[in-house]
Amino acid sequence: MSAKTEYGIKQVGERYFPVIVDKEAGGHYEINNPMTGTSLSYNNPKAAEDYIERAKKAGS
Repeated sequence: MSAKTEYGIKQVGERYFPVIVDKEAGGHYEINNPMTGTSLSYNNPKAAEDYIERAKKAGS
């Protein structure tokens, strides 16, 4: 992942979506859930933050 890319959390209603923020492209991408094929989401912000921390460690 480039230095211009980082993780963030997008809230839609009561759901929290970990996203990849691409600063160079000026947008963000939702992360797919491999189990369901839909966007990965959580019902609380702490779970989404935990996912982001694990993803950062896996990417480094």
